[in-house]
Amino acid sequence: MGQLLWGVGAIVIVFWLFMLSDCLQRSTENFPRAGEYEKLIWSIVLIFLNFIGAILYYYMVKLQDNNIKISEDSTY
Repeated sequence: MGQLLWGVGAIVIVFWLFMLSDCLQRSTENFPRAGEYEKLIWSIVLIFLNFIGAILYYYMVKLQDNNIKISEDSTY
């Protein structure tokens, strides 16, 4: 049981790090709302809310960005 918890914890940390690195590497124009402080706000959310912030970021930024790219590619 302990090994399962360590595995789940490792997956959670890796997911959080991927979302944090995506946020920090993303240019400010590539956020859905493209506000002046959007990148700063999401960075703070990811740092303070950890896994919950990563889930929010994934659904509110990452997936919307992927949907926009898919719709742009299908228009050609």
